[in-house]
Amino acid sequence: MSDVIRKVEEYLSRFERLSKSVAASYRVEAIAPQVFVIHPSKEATGGRSSKPAKDVAITISAMIHGVEVAGLAVIVELLELVTRGVLIIEAPLGIALGNVKAALAGVRFVERDLNRSFGRDAVVLLEEKRADELEHLFTRSSRLLDIHQVKLKIDRPFWIFPYTKHGFQFARAVAPDVSVITHWGRGFSVDGQCSDEWVNGQGGAGVTIELGQNGFDPVQIEHGVRVCSRAISLSTTGTFGHSLPKEVSVQTAPIYTWGEIIPYPKTGQPVLNPGWHNFRSVKAGEVLGLFNGSEIKASVSGPVLFPKYPDPRPDGTYAETPPAAELIRILREISETELPNWGHPTD
Repeated sequence: MSDVIRKVEEYLSRFERLSKSVAASYRVEAIAPQVFVIHPSKEATGGRSSKPAKDVAITISAMIHGVEVAGLAVIVELLELVTRGVLIIEAPLGIALGNVKAALAGVRFVERDLNRSFGRDAVVLLEEKRADELEHLFTRSSRLLDIHQVKLKIDRPFWIFPYTKHGFQFARAVAPDVSVITHWGRGFSVDGQCSDEWVNGQGGAGVTIELGQNGFDPVQIEHGVRVCSRAISLSTTGTFGHSLPKEVSVQTAPIYTWGEIIPYPKTGQPVLNPGWHNFRSVKAGEVLGLFNGSEIKASVSGPVLFPKYPDPRPDGTYAETPPAAELIRILREISETELPNWGHPTD
């Protein structure tokens, strides 16, 4: 058993114990295994009895991909704060662990990428069934903050989500010092809907934060707890709606969208040159790698994101199936005025 899987088991044990402890002070509504809502006391809510259309103020989700484990630790630390009375729940808070079975196996997913499995008609594969369970909570959530990590080296956390005006403003309010990558006009992947995209389609606001490279990194976990605590605080309102304090428009970090997406060939094995990692800059015309003897060149300049290096088989060969729909993405820095409907009162 790897050290990471051992720590996953330890954190899952704490998660179960703390979930029961939280129930001693709050009403906990079970939705599915490792998925529940913490409801505040009448005293904390001022005795409000009205039930808004989105009755969960915010949901924090983690480990949608089994190897992205820091979010599990973040949620456990949040539950610890709740049980100690440091974090007071004043509006319904959703908690969700995504692909626990994949995490215990040390893989990204078991049968299908969970973060491409939302909103599907078919509910047959393990991840499709899990997405269906998560949707029961996500559809009730005014906001979703989904915690992820990346596979390759990176020197910063970043937000990434399909653009909605409220989602963008919420991310800026929660962590204005964290760069935002946003996109619009089409989904993130042709393979299926991600969690944040699905929540947006249900009338909520979904945002995703990538804390850093996969693993139980203490700095990432500490940062994740701060971000989630701030998100919970901002979501504590009487209506759980989309209004935010005026002062949260402060921003410092850059905004990006796609400058170029280089698709992964349907056949053959492209080879990226060694050393590409998240946010490493590339210049237009620079060679990224090779495919069938031809150079793969960037057509624009900017930081790269999600370069794909296939994992080798035990015998040293590589699988024929492409690991994703795209080989690499290149980012383009933009201003707020380039965002869709920026300055309009609604999305």
